Amino acid sequence: MDEIQIAKSKAEILDKLTNSSNYPDNPTGRVSAKLSGEEVDWERISGVTAELARWRAWDTNRDFRTVLEETELRVTVELARILEPTLDPVLKGLREVVVEEEEEGGLCGVCQEEMEVGEDVRAMGCTHKFHVFCIYKWLKHKNVCLLCRYSGVTGR
Repeated sequence: MDEIQIAKSKAEILDKLTNSSNYPDNPTGRVSAKLSGEEVDWERISGVTAELARWRAWDTNRDFRTVLEETELRVTVELARILEPTLDPVLKGLREVVVEEEEEGGLCGVCQEEMEVGEDVRAMGCTHKFHVFCIYKWLKHKNVCLLCRYSGVTGR
């Protein structure tokens, strides 16, 4: 299992915990004093994360705690990417874009700063690219592309 698979498992567990009344094994949606199946699964997945970090630390001859923190951070980033569209409908209409070394990142249409390799960038349906934080702030106020007025953005 890698970080993406671990994050997907965590997202499924969070969905079950959030929407527990929609699942047949918990029709009341009440939380009991004993550990639920989802909580047990969460702990199991946390153990898988630690095992992945232990293997990587051994394989690279690095400190386990450092590798564990790096692995947990990667899992958290992947989980955030999975959950991002559910957190705010504004983000649903955007697709993730990777700025690669061989291409010019271009300027963010909102802040007018260069988009660097590895930065969190999103593209709208019109293909204009922006820093995720910049376009998020813009779309919260105006539901159209800042550059071309494309309005195929969902939710607000």
